[in-house]
Amino acid sequence: MPTIVEREKRRFLQLVLNVSGRDERGAPFAERAQTVNISGGGICFEGVRRIPVGARVDLRIQVPPSLQRHFGGKANYGVRAVVCRMEPVEGRATFRIGARFTGELEA
Repeated sequence: MPTIVEREKRRFLQLVLNVSGRDERGAPFAERAQTVNISGGGICFEGVRRIPVGARVDLRIQVPPSLQRHFGGKANYGVRAVVCRMEPVEGRATFRIGARFTGELEA
């Protein structure tokens, strides 16, 4: 898991990430999204797809050079997560997704 911060402490970082999994209809998907905040235990991001609570997703976070030391020196950090929250963003055609990390992806 990232060592960016303690589990409880959120950092408001806007990072690009790729999300893949299954949507609310069970169809496989892959999309680009953007983080809202991140902690050692999870992430909040905005995307255009409804992802149901309980869904398992793979996240590939693009880490800028200035933060790579917090992610094991990786430019792309891959992690599995489970969706804990999904809500529409008012006035936009996007959803805010909260997910808890469950383990690193294999390289």
